[in-house]
Amino acid sequence: MDRVNYLFYQLFLKIKYEKRRYFLYVLSFYVGLLLPTCCIANTRSVEQVIYYTTFKGMEDSFQVDWLSRTFNTIKLDKEISYSISAFYEESFPEWENQYVSIKGIDESYFYPLPKIEGRTFSKNELQEGKDVCLMNKQYARMHACEIGDMIQIRDKRLKVIGLIDNSVYSGMIIPYQTMLNVYKEEKDIQFSGTFFCENELQKQKRIDEVIEQIKEKDNHADILGVTEGEELYKNALYTKIQWRIVRGMCALVAILFFMINETIVLMAKAKKERKIMGINLALGATERDIKYCLFFETLLVTLLAVFLVMITLRPLAKLASLEHIIILDSMVIVETVILAVWACEILTWIIVSRINEYSNAIVHAFQRFRAPFS
Repeated sequence: MDRVNYLFYQLFLKIKYEKRRYFLYVLSFYVGLLLPTCCIANTRSVEQVIYYTTFKGMEDSFQVDWLSRTFNTIKLDKEISYSISAFYEESFPEWENQYVSIKGIDESYFYPLPKIEGRTFSKNELQEGKDVCLMNKQYARMHACEIGDMIQIRDKRLKVIGLIDNSVYSGMIIPYQTMLNVYKEEKDIQFSGTFFCENELQKQKRIDEVIEQIKEKDNHADILGVTEGEELYKNALYTKIQWRIVRGMCALVAILFFMINETIVLMAKAKKERKIMGINLALGATERDIKYCLFFETLLVTLLAVFLVMITLRPLAKLASLEHIIILDSMVIVETVILAVWACEILTWIIVSRINEYSNAIVHAFQRFRAPFS
């Protein structure tokens, strides 16, 4: 058995006979990695929200928001791409009068829909206004609703055909034509229209045309605002940058805390074992061998901690009602593993650099002791 294999053999024996101490090491690493992983997962949720609030060609569009009691106010040429959405806060008596955001979308809806458990709307359902809906997972869980259940909205009973992600849509989505049938007598419906324009010269003309049609169908309509797509896109990117900076700073502080905490733990551990390290050096092991062994030991503990983080992150987020802002996907797992390996390398280098002086002293003492007998 060569010296490297012997060192690893010693390591496995040590872990075998000191299970309790290594369990505490894993627990310490787990607590230290939990917050950085939460920050990474939260950053991923922000990126997904940005993805679902932008669409291809957004810079070449404009958005008009208005309040009205009249549906189907916009009729433009077929060559023009546009989409109309409607919004209303509905009170559900059977849910203790809880207000839920209802959103109606048409078949031309530009924004991507999130991952749906179940199925999304068919083109026929959107065009004809079928009595179907998509429900937020949080509301479904709170009120024990499942796919296939019926939901009462005013005088309509809608079938739940899918459950949507909490971090993107906080209420319910129904076809625009269905919303027309449900709220045809309501006075305060908020509408939002997104319109594509061929060029900048025609944009103002198109805006005037849209506003004119709204006023023509409902002279009491209140125009809330007109926003160019480029501004919407820049605002989305600015929000993303802000969130990344804030979460990045939180993650940096969390990583620094993790590094300091684990350095203290591993230095205390190394202090107890430095005599053994010195003896191993005296018996022929190199500093490189010791470093590899320490790195493997730290990596093993860290990967076990990462595994515990991955299997407990979602349950903990759910317990704290934060599952809608924590996204645990393959990218989060890869980034956390990279962070763990990087931390192992840094921690190993710190430990080796601190124990070299003491270990060298032991080597010289051991050599002086052995000299008369050689």
